[in-house]
Amino acid sequence: MDLLAVGAGPSVLVALREAKRAGLDAVAIDKGPICGALVQHPTYMRWFSTAEKLELSGFPLLISEKNPTRREYLKYCHAYVRHFGLRIVTYHDVTDIAREESFFSVTGRDMFGREYTWRARNVILGTGFYDSPRLLGVPGEDLPKVSHRYTETHYYAGHDVMIVGAGSSAAETALELWRDGARVTVAMRSDRFHTKYWIEPDIENRIKEGSIACHRRVAVQEIRPDDVVLRHESGREVAVANDFVLAMTGYEPDTALLRRLGAIVDPVSKRPELSEAFETTVPGLYVAGTLCAGVESNEIFIENSRDHGPRIVEHIAVRRNPARPVIDASPPPVPGPVAS
Repeated sequence: MDLLAVGAGPSVLVALREAKRAGLDAVAIDKGPICGALVQHPTYMRWFSTAEKLELSGFPLLISEKNPTRREYLKYCHAYVRHFGLRIVTYHDVTDIAREESFFSVTGRDMFGREYTWRARNVILGTGFYDSPRLLGVPGEDLPKVSHRYTETHYYAGHDVMIVGAGSSAAETALELWRDGARVTVAMRSDRFHTKYWIEPDIENRIKEGSIACHRRVAVQEIRPDDVVLRHESGREVAVANDFVLAMTGYEPDTALLRRLGAIVDPVSKRPELSEAFETTVPGLYVAGTLCAGVESNEIFIENSRDHGPRIVEHIAVRRNPARPVIDASPPPVPGPVAS
C-alpha cells in the first residue's frame, strides 16, 4: 500500500481523506477507537475553539451552539469517516516498524494477541501523547487514590482533592471540582498559574477568598493513604489531609518508534526533526499532530494541525512515480474491525 498511519486522530483522518482524493491506497491502524485521545478528555468538556476552526477538510460541523462538546465532536469524526469511506482498523496495537528496502514493515496485534503485518511505502506516526503521563516519581504514586487523568466531578464531590500542577488543566479542574462540592487544594512548583487569560483571575480569586487552598513553590514528596507530604523550596515540609490526588502534570510523547527507525529526535524537547512536509530524517516516515511538538504539547491543537495531512499527502504524491503502480505484496492486512 502507499500509506499507513499509526493512530487515527483528526490530523490522520484528514490525511486519509486527502490520500483517497490523490488515488493513494491508505489505511490507519489504532490501538483504540477513532480519535481515542479525544475520548480521554473530560466527559462534559466543551471546546473553546468554534466549530469552523475544528472542521476537517471543509466537512461541515453542524451543532446547535458556537462551540462543540466532546460528544458532538466525536460523533462528527465518525461521520467524517463514514462520509468519505476511510479505511481505519481499530483496536490493533502497532508494536514495531522496520525499514525494509523500499517499504516499511509494520507489525501489530489485535486485542486477542493475534499478530498481523502490513507493508507500506510511507508511514505517518500520529500517536499523540495521552498514553504517557508525566509522572511525579514519588512514593505512593501507584496508590488507587492517584490519577493522571480527570473525567468528571462526580467521583470527587464531598472529598479532599489535591490538584498537582499549574497549567490550564490544573486550574480548570480545580475550579470545576470546587463548584461541584469537592474540597480542593492546589500544589504547584511555580508561584503562578500558566493558563488561559480568562481562567487565571477566576482561580486566583477563589484562592484569595479561601474557597480553594493553594501551596506554591512546593514539590510532592510522598503520597500516603490519608495525606500528601509537600516540601517547600525552603525545605519546610507539610502534610495535607487528602482523599484523592489528580496529577495534572502533562504528558510525554512516546518517541521510541521514531528513534528505533533512526529518525533524529531532540533528547531534551523530544521534537522530531521534520521537513516542511512533516517528513522525518528517515525518507517516507512522517509525523502528524501533537507528536510534532515534543513535550510542548500545548503548541499544537486540532485547528493548527488540520493542514498536516494535506502537506504530507502532497509530498508523497509528488514523489510517487505514477507510471509504476504500487503493488501491495503483503496478505490482506486484518480481517478485524474497521470503523464505520
